[in-house]
Amino acid sequence: MDALNSFSPRRQRLLLAAVMSGLLLAMLDQTVVGTALPRIVDELGGSSLYIWVVTAYLVPATVSLPVYARLSDRYGRRALLMIGMTLFLAGSALAAFAQDMEQLIAWRALQGLGAGALEGLSFILVADLFAGRRSAALQGALAGLMGISFIGGPLIGGFLTDHVGWRSVFAVNLPIGIAALVIIARVLPASIGRREQAGTPLDLVGITLLTLAVGLLLVGLTEHSHPDAAGNLPGWLELHTGGLISAAILIALAFLAAERRAASPVIPLGLLTDRRTGAILLSAATGAFGLFAVALLIPRYFQTVQDVSATHSGLLIYPLLLGLMISVNVTGHIIVRRSEFRAPLLAGSAVAAVGALGFATFDASTPDWQSLIFMALIGVGVGATLSGLQIAIQRTVTPAGIGAAMGTLMLLRQVGASIALAAAATLYASGLQDGADHAQPALATGHAVFLVTLAGASIVAVALLTLPRDAHRLTTQPEA
Repeated sequence: MDALNSFSPRRQRLLLAAVMSGLLLAMLDQTVVGTALPRIVDELGGSSLYIWVVTAYLVPATVSLPVYARLSDRYGRRALLMIGMTLFLAGSALAAFAQDMEQLIAWRALQGLGAGALEGLSFILVADLFAGRRSAALQGALAGLMGISFIGGPLIGGFLTDHVGWRSVFAVNLPIGIAALVIIARVLPASIGRREQAGTPLDLVGITLLTLAVGLLLVGLTEHSHPDAAGNLPGWLELHTGGLISAAILIALAFLAAERRAASPVIPLGLLTDRRTGAILLSAATGAFGLFAVALLIPRYFQTVQDVSATHSGLLIYPLLLGLMISVNVTGHIIVRRSEFRAPLLAGSAVAAVGALGFATFDASTPDWQSLIFMALIGVGVGATLSGLQIAIQRTVTPAGIGAAMGTLMLLRQVGASIALAAAATLYASGLQDGADHAQPALATGHAVFLVTLAGASIVAVALLTLPRDAHRLTTQPEA
């Protein structure tokens, strides 16, 4: 039975609108700033710091995901969601009035610290409050918002910057976010999600080590993804790239050792060692590789090779979004109806692989209609993993473990996004070095999209195919 059956339909709609609004704002702020950055640098200066306007948001938003999830098991979803919303809105307001790049970076970090709650707890709340087909449909809708934000963010940022001013990119969060905060405070019961005893020791060592490991990894990958003034990417052996990533790996090993001894670990190691949840989490880390590779490289191709505007290039990748939106909803319904997740997700991986293979022969002579079809196929494949894996994880763990499981899934998906972006940028840059003719950017684009998308889909397929017998069946949280 749905936990909201005692609510009136109006209160249910209000709560869902608030949760989805918060998630959309948090996801948009990962990408919406990109198109505003040139104007921001013109006004505030500090061009050498521009990358940190993005990184300062991404790092705390990612590392705080599992922390909010686990703390909400103790203090309830509402308390942690309200804290996150308040931090996000405070950071947005301060960023809108920033007077220099250092201030903007600091307020973006505050935004990101709040965004971790909005991104993670939205999915967890839907798992808490709804069951069966209703939960699947809502998980699909939330997953679709991720695709909308990643693709639509740059368009929205460009429009606001051109017609209102770059400060509106941050100020627009305030009226929507405040309304969502008021609704959450008045409608969501404080007891929802509260399952852990307050006397259980907090895993402060684990939280600290996880924050350091993920933070250093994301900074290292982000640094490697951005070329210098000559267009060259930094090498993996440089201190600010490979050095940070190596340090992150060492700290991650220390984190795993600490979690074995923790009374209430921020990431229960059983999630990683269990063959079923481990396969789901590994698939979540790589399943969306194609989305990030296409969104990074295809608009650049249309702008550099076909000489279209930034807005037009953004519109041309909408087949990716259309395929994703259809797939996240259809796959969720299929999984719930069949009570198993492997076959639908393998089918999605196969579709993504076909789209990737289309880009293997991509060059400047490829007709636009073909590239649109390839993108749509990748969108269908990625959409299956976005919603399907969320449904699978929430239906294979106990209700008490949903917070930790969903928080871990979201963390790995964000880390996977950074890996995919770094890999796509590296492959694209290495492809350009093979030649300088007009066709080379197209060849480099196709090669990078092909390899990154195929790698992600292949890892998903291998992980799911190695599941033990009947492990792909959904056995908990029966359909409402």
